[in-house]
Amino acid sequence: MRHMYINGDTPNVCRNFIKGNIIPRWSRMKFPLFLGIVVGSILVVASDDKLNSNLDEEWENWKLQYSRQYAEGEETSRRMIWESALSYIEQHNREYAMGKHTFTVGINQFGDLTNEEFNKQMNGFVMNEAENSTEEIEERDELDDDDDDDDNEISFKLPKSFNWIKKGAVTPVKNQGACGSCWAFSATGALEGQLGKNRKLISLSEQNLLDCDRRSHGCRGGLMGNAYNWMIQAGGINSEQTYPYTARQGTCRFRGDMIAAKIRKYRSLAKSESRLARGVAQIGPIAVAIDASRRSFQYYKQGVYFDRRCSNRNVNHAVLAVGYGRQRGKRFWLIKNSWGLSWGDKGYIKMQRNRRNLCGITNYMVYPVM
Repeated sequence: MRHMYINGDTPNVCRNFIKGNIIPRWSRMKFPLFLGIVVGSILVVASDDKLNSNLDEEWENWKLQYSRQYAEGEETSRRMIWESALSYIEQHNREYAMGKHTFTVGINQFGDLTNEEFNKQMNGFVMNEAENSTEEIEERDELDDDDDDDDNEISFKLPKSFNWIKKGAVTPVKNQGACGSCWAFSATGALEGQLGKNRKLISLSEQNLLDCDRRSHGCRGGLMGNAYNWMIQAGGINSEQTYPYTARQGTCRFRGDMIAAKIRKYRSLAKSESRLARGVAQIGPIAVAIDASRRSFQYYKQGVYFDRRCSNRNVNHAVLAVGYGRQRGKRFWLIKNSWGLSWGDKGYIKMQRNRRNLCGITNYMVYPVM
């Protein structure tokens, strides 16, 4: 919360309190508590004064849309974060109109979260565990042995664009809620894609993984590889209908008699954008991890996403690559997220492709083998 007074300056009433000119001698022992209450009240009033009253109706509508209710004394600080987000969005979109950006941003359900809170709550891919994993994984993918140069796609004979949604291999966008379970949604998404390729598209249970995969950490993050290892050991995974999502980790209630899908193993792709393109086109939707930490990602709306500050080394969020294409001369990856329809382009984001591994999209790529 921003303060009204800076550089050590305090209002006259506070200076009088400090000098003892207002508080009787007999009550000065209670002075620190009393002063804290008074200063706190002054700061709340000061913060209220900094709010834009022209946004009152919009704020109320936003709270209603996203069912926001705040504890006493919290709403002012949340409103200030929200107004800051609106200011950022307005500035970015103004620059977009000037040709400085390739995508737009917009207010969404994360409008009252600081970027730090957003990252802690929503991004649950644990990269350090992926790097330190001793799990044996078959590195060999199922792709043909062609030249693996990112810039030479002629020999691959890839289609110019590809979209598994149009081929019926992608379930509707889901919502992980206030839980860092993106890893589970990414893992099920890739397996749902394999089912969809065989025209048996079924929505699988992320909650099953959240509760039962103890190598991962529930709402505190995990790995798609761990999820697949659990499926192999358990003999399969339940459907969303059998094991509904609750957005919190609980007791494992896996039903071995209600298995919706099984896998034999899982594989990874070599770190290459051309490899990912071929994987998407030849194998199916691929579970990938990206850096989703930027404010620009938090409020992404439409267009081809590119933020030069997005890390190509440190990834923190698991998503699903379901296709690729070109828009206004910009190549992109079509990415399915798990933050509901109100985020991004109806739950999806187009991320610029072949831009030096933008946001680390090739750092961790896996898919299940049925």
